[in-house]
Amino acid sequence: MIMDKNKSLILASVVFGIIALAHLIRGIFGWQALVSGFNIPVYFSYLAALVLGFLAWNMYDASKK
Repeated sequence: MIMDKNKSLILASVVFGIIALAHLIRGIFGWQALVSGFNIPVYFSYLAALVLGFLAWNMYDASKK
């Protein structure tokens, strides 16, 4: 089964939106994130939420054209 372009863009938009929301929640609550013993700064989550939110919105917008 092959998905058409619009369904693929909407699916990618939802995935990026969920990840953006997770980063935003991490930033708000100040949860710690460790990767290989390195503490990821909280400001990274705010930046990631902005970038991923932008990607989610653009993919959703592109699916409607």
